[in-house]
Amino acid sequence: MEKILVVARKEVLENLRSARYWGLVALFVLFYVASTYAIGFAIRGFGATLAGRQRVVLQLSTNVVNAFAYIAPLLGIALGFGAVAAEREKGTIRLVLSRPIYRDDLLNGKLIAAVVLIVAALALSTLIAVPLAVALQGVNVTAEDFARLLLLLAPALLLALAYYSISLFTSVNASRSSHALMVSLVLWIFFTFVLPIVASLIAFHVLGPPPAITFRPNATRPFQPGQEPAQLREYFQKYSQIVRTVQLASPNARFQELSSALFATRQQTGAYEELSKVLSSHWIDVAVLAAYIAAFLLLSYIFFLRRQETR
Repeated sequence: MEKILVVARKEVLENLRSARYWGLVALFVLFYVASTYAIGFAIRGFGATLAGRQRVVLQLSTNVVNAFAYIAPLLGIALGFGAVAAEREKGTIRLVLSRPIYRDDLLNGKLIAAVVLIVAALALSTLIAVPLAVALQGVNVTAEDFARLLLLLAPALLLALAYYSISLFTSVNASRSSHALMVSLVLWIFFTFVLPIVASLIAFHVLGPPPAITFRPNATRPFQPGQEPAQLREYFQKYSQIVRTVQLASPNARFQELSSALFATRQQTGAYEELSKVLSSHWIDVAVLAAYIAAFLLLSYIFFLRRQETR
């Protein structure tokens, strides 16, 4: 255990001195601060009513989720792509392994360091940026609202670790860190941008165009929210179901579903759904994210233990 902690301490200190790590933390804060403008529009548009306050909090949570959805994977990739490949590229991997340290101890230390660094980055950026966004726009956020925002750290940690595991696996099998980075980024781009488009195209191909709806002439709004025609509502329900099914194995989609569920409210009272109910209805999201972490970490250990280092 002592050797694992030595490796973990070395990794943590190196990354804390890295401009790349602090740059990602700054990006988190920048995303949050930029989102305050949208929150400001929501405040002015919905006022101080209960429904308006809930809408503002929902806007805040949506912006936080969007920031996590983009930056958490990049944080995991940034910590993972050079974990092994960079040392192999510099020729230090054989020197490290020649010392009295097992290969699994080396990966264990790097994994512990990654968890510490990811938690620190997510928590620090959230504790700085969310109160800043609230203060700048004067959002009336309750203790429960803030607690739910902090709970977003859990799915964000799972998402970051999923991409760290993928990136670590590419690093274990790559001779150069640039190759590992490229493969990791391609996978991130696929899950973030390409797969949602593919899912939408499949849904449109299966269902066809939306049903034609006759609007009233000179109407300022076709219909009020929640009062859409039944056939249109049914169409988009089926559309969303197909899109969710196609993206079932996407870590990004699973993160979005789980994070959004944390802010689901009861229709009658407007209170948040109980966490136990959220977890019981969204266990598949947690399971998929955990499966990515477990599978790619296991593969990383297997391939690293069997690989012969020639440099």
